[in-house]
Amino acid sequence: MSCCSGISIPGHMLMSELEELKRRSAQRAAAYVHDHMVLGLGTGSTVRWLIEELGRQKDRQQLQIVSSSLFSKKRAEQAGLWVVEPDVIDHIDLVIDGVDQINPRKQVIKGGGGALVREKILAEEAKQVIWIMDTSKRVETIEDYALPVEIVPFSRSFVQRKLEHLGYAVKLRMRRDGTFLTDNQNYILDVSIPASHTIQDAHEELMHIAGVVETGYFHLDAMCITAGMTEVALW
Repeated sequence: MSCCSGISIPGHMLMSELEELKRRSAQRAAAYVHDHMVLGLGTGSTVRWLIEELGRQKDRQQLQIVSSSLFSKKRAEQAGLWVVEPDVIDHIDLVIDGVDQINPRKQVIKGGGGALVREKILAEEAKQVIWIMDTSKRVETIEDYALPVEIVPFSRSFVQRKLEHLGYAVKLRMRRDGTFLTDNQNYILDVSIPASHTIQDAHEELMHIAGVVETGYFHLDAMCITAGMTEVALW
């Protein structure tokens, strides 16, 4: 297969090229992982490359992994990593996770994989957070991207009506066989933010609605690793 083969995606980048950027970003982040650490693992396509990279490094026998999703947990176990449950640890040294979108202020939208609640729990507990990504994830206006919101299933109709009354466009996330369920057995609403709101305004408003568990808005003091076609940048 040639270096230019693959599936075309927006921005004239080929799918094979995109995956290579994800791999390079994850590989760079793996250098910050050390033996005897407690590492929080995110969820998503870039994190899959991180798991693969860590699985190849057999000198970290005391590295403990806490996963943000059942999917990442299974992949980590298959890679030979030592996965533990949250109740057997008392700290998290580092979390490495991908992003859906990020702006220059390091405001982040996550939740495309549906693991936003557990991802936020790990990220807020960690001593250090590293966001890994390809260059397509960095945007100037993060409010143009739908904000995932995890809700209690019982509250769906109530929350949706309330959001629509407040000016949000709301879409219940589905999968081929029905409604998408998170690992917490909750629903996800993908919410379009009104032009009059900032991402932080929207998050704060949504968190005051009964039935909303959490939103996919993150704003942490994190290191960012962005892989482009010519370099891997830290910022």
